Amino acid sequence: MSEANTQFSHAAPIFPVSDVAKSIEYYKHMLGFEVMFTWGELPSYAVLKRDDAVSLHLSLRDENFKPASRHVTLYVFVYNVDDVYNDFVGKGVTILNPVGDREYGMRDFDIEDPDGFILSFGTGLDMLNN
Repeated sequence: MSEANTQFSHAAPIFPVSDVAKSIEYYKHMLGFEVMFTWGELPSYAVLKRDDAVSLHLSLRDENFKPASRHVTLYVFVYNVDDVYNDFVGKGVTILNPVGDREYGMRDFDIEDPDGFILSFGTGLDMLNN
């Protein structure tokens, strides 16, 4: 492996949100994320993590920010998409697209968070068939 290939550690999306504290509560209680770090007495930035595999940063957005409509912001690969789907449905998470097998080789579903970001959760069909 070349030195250039060893410089990368990990990446995380940063979601600009209207209320960091409210978003923390949503991601923590509804989606099962753990809060790793917050900045500010009324937080304006937060780092969240789920299962030591997915990191997500939240940042207080500018007042004129608008997320892209109907665009997946984050795709989370999971080991058993049906378990995740059932957990989220049971918690009242807003489901945009129910779980199902897709022509692109995934079984997945989409949710929408309180700020309009769309997250997809999926498992490869090849993983489910083994």
